[in-house]
Amino acid sequence: MKQQLSETLISRTFLGLLLAQFTATFNDQAIHMVAIFYSVDMLVRYVQIGRGIDDKAVVAIVTACFIAPFLMFSSFAGPLGDRFSKRSVIVFWKWAEVGMMLLAFVGLLLPHLVGTNSPRLPTLAHISAIMVISTVFLMGMHSTFFVPAKLGAMPEILHPSILSRGNGVLEGTSFAAQIAGTSAGGIFYSLLKGEVSTGRFQPAWEWTIGAALLTLALVGTLTAILMRPLPAAAPDLKLSWNWLKPLKQNFGIVSRSQPLTLSVIGIACCVFMTLFLRQTLLYRGEVKKELKAERAELVKHDPSAKPDHSNEGGTTLARVLTAVFPKRLEKRARTAAQEPELQVALLFAVVGLGVGAGSLVAGYLSGHRIELGLVPAGALTIIVCTLVLGLILNVPWIFIAALFGIGWGAGFYLVPLYTQLQHRAPKESKGNVVSASNFLNVVFGIVAVAVFYAATFLLERAMLEPVASAQITKEQISKDPALLKKYVGNLVRKEQIPYWLFIVTSALTAGALYYLFLRLRDFFLRMGIWIRSGGHNPLRTIGIEHMPVEGPVILLANSNLFRAALDLVAAVDRYLHVVLVETKGARHAWLQGWAEHAGMIAVPTNVKAPEWSKALETGVKTLKVGGMVALTVNQPECAAESARLIDAWRSSRPDAVVLPVYCTSAAGANASAGVGAKPYPRVIIGEPLPPHVDLATVLSAIECLASAPANGKHP
Repeated sequence: MKQQLSETLISRTFLGLLLAQFTATFNDQAIHMVAIFYSVDMLVRYVQIGRGIDDKAVVAIVTACFIAPFLMFSSFAGPLGDRFSKRSVIVFWKWAEVGMMLLAFVGLLLPHLVGTNSPRLPTLAHISAIMVISTVFLMGMHSTFFVPAKLGAMPEILHPSILSRGNGVLEGTSFAAQIAGTSAGGIFYSLLKGEVSTGRFQPAWEWTIGAALLTLALVGTLTAILMRPLPAAAPDLKLSWNWLKPLKQNFGIVSRSQPLTLSVIGIACCVFMTLFLRQTLLYRGEVKKELKAERAELVKHDPSAKPDHSNEGGTTLARVLTAVFPKRLEKRARTAAQEPELQVALLFAVVGLGVGAGSLVAGYLSGHRIELGLVPAGALTIIVCTLVLGLILNVPWIFIAALFGIGWGAGFYLVPLYTQLQHRAPKESKGNVVSASNFLNVVFGIVAVAVFYAATFLLERAMLEPVASAQITKEQISKDPALLKKYVGNLVRKEQIPYWLFIVTSALTAGALYYLFLRLRDFFLRMGIWIRSGGHNPLRTIGIEHMPVEGPVILLANSNLFRAALDLVAAVDRYLHVVLVETKGARHAWLQGWAEHAGMIAVPTNVKAPEWSKALETGVKTLKVGGMVALTVNQPECAAESARLIDAWRSSRPDAVVLPVYCTSAAGANASAGVGAKPYPRVIIGEPLPPHVDLATVLSAIECLASAPANGKHP
């Protein structure tokens, strides 16, 4: 039974999915932040577990607990999402989330079960921290299985005409949940935590955080149940416990398709940049924290030294928090505002806010199609904003605006790639493709951490004096003001390292964009087409499912105008060599140059022109490597030459799929194909033609497509 796809975002199933993923993402980020702060307090400050476990080690352990499930279970997540109904998978993991939040609640409650002077309190605090960290691992496993089902369900819920907008809303709300979860986890823990010092712990209201997250998990589970049943994509799929085999199969599916390869690698590159930026912001916060402490120590020993007055952000944050929260929490609010971890979390939330806003706008601007022109626009925005972060120092409002701009660019970058991944993945393997993407994201995330530490190590070696690496204790430094002054000077120089790391981020993003350009040589042309349309291309693509995602393809179209050729490029998601037999019309000079650079060949109606030979040679080379070419075939004076060109291309690759294409923009503004048609341009791709069809039959097939109604159905 075929699933009825919704043509509106106001549907019970989509809204149920939206709320289910919002609560899951919120809990995911909130428990992650709480686990870091709580575990450092319990294991490092109170219990003093030792054995090389300090605050940085705890942060690394918690992060590893979240990442590990993606490496361990990604190869199983995809097949399960295709073998069973994605709704069933989503509901199952939402109920599992309730159990996970119950574990966190019990863990946070545990130290409250005995008195503060009880000899059992250190043991319970130790166990409590382990339970909360275990929840992070379980939530990582939750995300490993939940995300492929969530993203794979989108094309099973929404009609292709609104899939981009749906993805924009999904990604926007997902990042909004990340912002809210990250901020809430940091703020509420800082407000509700007990008093912790060496060997002393006075529990307060930590358990209420667990209760709130448990309640939210229950609400999210109820919204997931609202989703209508979805049939399993591949109910007969045999599951395997072999970790490597499904992983190889998943990447095999991706590697055979240029659009899928582009999407998966492009998304992984963005994950790389995001984690690199996150590490940089955390590094910046730690340096500021250490610098503030050492400057205070320096003032004690050297009255001529100037105290630190650089925490205006914390002061402003304290005012906001004390205005929002009740008077009895005013003292806690002031203390929480001075925590550098909280300030960093809020800076990262600014990035997330930008991603959420950019995703929503990108979904709207994509209209009824996948707008790949947004990808280079988003990447260029990230490059410019990271350069601004690196070159413009100590201007707070510019810093915040640049962070928001990075998020905005990431939203533009991600929405088209996620939409393409969902739309072009085989129906029976959507979960597999998403799980392969998740696995690659984790690999790129690990590489990002390694590159960050390598870059930081090299910059510290180059910029800091030897005292920074000497084995000198803080006590020794405090006894020698001159040595302490030198140490503080090193910290001041160290404070400049994040700005260099922002420049490194810009360079790495430029490298990623260049790689994507090599995979899709008309990337910048697509961006130019999007700019020409005023930021909202009304073009609609019909019949894209007829175009193979791999292998040689020949498109035979009526695109005899430059604007029609541009519509043809924008309509498909593979790199396309266009041979334009042109009827002279309006052109944009800058777009013409970009089109020629992207491989478009404008052939005059003079059949003896050398461009015909170039078109033949280029087409043969492209088809031999499994590429795609297009040819204008509706110029009567070139019919014989067009037929000869088609025969030569077919001879080079007899297995090439031949598709007729009708572009309404080539027919004039008043000939928009069919009764009841609307003024927006359309590209209509027909079903494959027989192997040895003649040109007259091709033209007849194109004319038949011209009668397609505007609702997207065609003969």
